[in-house]
Amino acid sequence: MSERTEERTRDADAKSGSDLGIDVGTTESVETDVAVGESRDATSSGTETSTTDSRSYFSLRALLFAFGAVGGGMVLGGLIPLVPFTELVGILLGGFVYGLLASERRYAELGLAGGVSGGATAVLSLLPQLAAGLNGTRLFAIAGAVGLVLAVVGHYFGRDLRSGLTKDLG
Repeated sequence: MSERTEERTRDADAKSGSDLGIDVGTTESVETDVAVGESRDATSSGTETSTTDSRSYFSLRALLFAFGAVGGGMVLGGLIPLVPFTELVGILLGGFVYGLLASERRYAELGLAGGVSGGATAVLSLLPQLAAGLNGTRLFAIAGAVGLVLAVVGHYFGRDLRSGLTKDLG
């Protein structure tokens, strides 16, 4: 019984930490104590586990972090002189780092960030040509599609490396 009291105390401490916005990685479960000698059968539900699906499909916070990762990768890629399209390699790098560090899959957020960043960079880098009559919509769409694919591929490989590094060998 003392083990159960310690478990409840740890759960209460963990829940108070999660109120501050810190993910402590606990799962909430509701259990009833069963006295010695009682049996658990399928008809009497002595133990019920309540799981809440708190995973959302789209997160504004994750989108902001994705823009930060992709933007940081583009800045680092743009620092390489005399090599064209290094910003696109930076999108791949930003997606990879985000996938390596994130605990959840965020393909939608990273795809959106990569697409918008890639398209905006292509359009802004060719402003004189756009003023001369180049079709900016088509350019934005092509560069955005390339940025989207690169960000998602980078995120996939980052998550793959993360799962390989954290997986048990035995």
